Amino acid sequence: MGNFCGAPCADHGQAKTAKIHALPLSCNAMSPVLFAQDMGIGVFQFCDLMAGAHLKPEFLAKNPFHTIPTYEGLDGYTLGESNAILRYMAVRYAPQYYPLGDPKMCARIDWAMDAMSTSVYQKWLQRTYPILGFGSHPADQAKANEELNEVLSCFKQAFIGEGKYICGHTLTIADYKAMPYLHCAMQPTIKQKSGIQIDSWFESYVKDCMAAMPSSAMLKTADGYGMEEFLATKTDLPNYPGSIVTCGTGPTCNAIKTGAAKADEKAAKIHGLPLSPNCAGALMLAQETGVGAMQLCNLMEGAHKTPAYLEKNPFHQVPTYEGSDGFCLGEGNAILRYIASNYALQYYPGDAENRGKIDMAMDLFSTGIYQKLAVSICYPVFGFGSPPADQDKANKSASEALEALEKTFFKKGKFLVGQQPTIADFKALPYLFAANQPAVKRKTGFTLPPRFITYVNDCLEAFGKSSSLLTSAGGLSIKEHLAKKE
Repeated sequence: MGNFCGAPCADHGQAKTAKIHALPLSCNAMSPVLFAQDMGIGVFQFCDLMAGAHLKPEFLAKNPFHTIPTYEGLDGYTLGESNAILRYMAVRYAPQYYPLGDPKMCARIDWAMDAMSTSVYQKWLQRTYPILGFGSHPADQAKANEELNEVLSCFKQAFIGEGKYICGHTLTIADYKAMPYLHCAMQPTIKQKSGIQIDSWFESYVKDCMAAMPSSAMLKTADGYGMEEFLATKTDLPNYPGSIVTCGTGPTCNAIKTGAAKADEKAAKIHGLPLSPNCAGALMLAQETGVGAMQLCNLMEGAHKTPAYLEKNPFHQVPTYEGSDGFCLGEGNAILRYIASNYALQYYPGDAENRGKIDMAMDLFSTGIYQKLAVSICYPVFGFGSPPADQDKANKSASEALEALEKTFFKKGKFLVGQQPTIADFKALPYLFAANQPAVKRKTGFTLPPRFITYVNDCLEAFGKSSSLLTSAGGLSIKEHLAKKE
């Protein structure tokens, strides 16, 4: 398999030299493939997961996490994680699709991409992967359908309806991220076999995006691996027995806020809960930089479900950033990047290549490492979920993920991406700090590797103005909460 660009790619003055290692059936991988081909940045490189191509030494040298997509430049620069690759390519080669001169639009793009990678993806995969052959249906399919409806309604309320695209009438990398997932969900086979269809707003959105993305023809046909042609072969699967659920039926988004970040912000609020590792990084950065402070959001009391909160974040999640100018933003990574990009550049330094590595590390702690370290190791001890069926297997998987992290990063200093801390370290620290608490070790048998114990201590020392949030917050810090579980 080679380049499946469905039409002549745009010429942005860059030779098509990069490779995007991917599989056409992976919506996550196709996002950067379509963007690379449309922009003339690079070409699709078929990675046969079924044959174990991602486990070969030559692939692991590019991406120790053996995941797709993986970007490989002619200069030898490599990068994993879909969102990080999209952002890198846009900043480096096609800046109009991620306009750094418009911080609020970039923040919106980041929020949308992260929401699709986390909240939407986790519900989407339950209704699409079984049809694609990547897993089994959940025990309660009707409930899964309603959960997908809910999260797509949240996505619609946050991003869809003010113009053709996520950022109004401006096509961005957020659209390249979202469209393949929604395109898959609108296929007739998914409706017939999983009992879902997407709202007409989303259908129009997909059609508008595909019309603007020449390479999207690859989603139709790609030597049998195009999403449409592949799903059309799944006629032998049993039909869904219940009523069809239309997903994403909620209201459309409010007016889009764009433009400059508020100058010299000192009074931003970070709505969150410090015992949440996902919140702690954003809370710490705001406190470390003096940009703002925590606004306690008590999830146990339903503070995140009030109308006032939903106006800020339709996903009813923490953390949520609220600037003193009223600008609101969800998703921890997007918040970290917004604060650093506008108020503390020392934590998001360097060129596109350096920032790409920072972004990759942050994304890993929202996706692969998050699932293996937080969901399977830490969160059951927190009381946020049930322990895995095989704890020893889960411990081994988490250790392997951290081994891959060590191979990928720590190449230029004691922090993940250099000798000075970055927002990647604000992201990673709370999870690793939690994993190193006595209660976690005793209840799971998991032991944090020595390299990461040293790393945790280095971060705690570097974040002198904010690291106390991890240890003392009126009983709501990670350390205090886990001490109650001993």
